[in-house]
Amino acid sequence: MKKLQLVELGILATVLIIGYKMITSLLALITSLLFGPGIAIGRNVMLAILPTILFFAFYTITFFLLARNIKPLARFICRDREESLEFKLNKVDVLHLIIIAVCISSFLQTVPDIIQYITSKFINIDQYGGDFEPAEWRGSKIKYWNSLIGFIISVILLIISKSIASFFGKEEPRYEIGGEKIESNL
Repeated sequence: MKKLQLVELGILATVLIIGYKMITSLLALITSLLFGPGIAIGRNVMLAILPTILFFAFYTITFFLLARNIKPLARFICRDREESLEFKLNKVDVLHLIIIAVCISSFLQTVPDIIQYITSKFINIDQYGGDFEPAEWRGSKIKYWNSLIGFIISVILLIISKSIASFFGKEEPRYEIGGEKIESNL
């Protein structure tokens, strides 16, 4: 398998995750449109549904940008090198790939919540100039802090993912002589 093909498969996996998030945000948007007007009595209905629309737009744009540009992105990442890779994946390598996938997935899931909270500081949701009700304010603030902490933790884990994989994937030393694996008794 070529390195370019491996990178393409990684981008495709990311596209599938974003596609899943796009579908779930579409279902949330439909639910908000069906039941949102009853909840947002005394407010501008469009501004009450705006966060759901923004989530759907973010995931949809990301999905189509990634899906349409898999090959160019893979070529950019590989710098147009046509190297063949011989796979000898061990437990540490597989753990490292899984940790990277989980970190990137959680990283992408926290970004919309952070953006929504920051934009809500600049946009007045209540058309009468009032503030959030205390329960809504606390809920959005808790969601923001949860997302921000998740964002920071996923970035930190992404940076140290190789060390984590090495720690949890320790294997007994093996030696290879003439293609035959010999395990150490030390």
